Amino acid sequence: MSTSVKSYTTESILASLGYPDPLEAARQHARMILLGRLARYQAAVRQLEAKWDCTLKELRARYTAQGSEDFEADDDYLQWYADAVETVNAQLAALSEP
Repeated sequence: MSTSVKSYTTESILASLGYPDPLEAARQHARMILLGRLARYQAAVRQLEAKWDCTLKELRARYTAQGSEDFEADDDYLQWYADAVETVNAQLAALSEP
């Protein structure tokens, strides 16, 4: 009984998956990772907005307002990077460029 073992390369595997260009495969993989992050960040924003009954923008205004301190709100705001969604969207846009 003779078995023939086919030799694979990264390029041949990527091509068989529809990615003749390794950079395009990397871009697609990065997009998938970023879309997963974006979904988690958007869920976190919705939870904060529900908890504090305001938008993230309003929570940011509360955090930056002088003379008022709400340690619990401040902690929630600081735990959540307010720019995370914008960052991921900018990264997704950059990946869409050639």
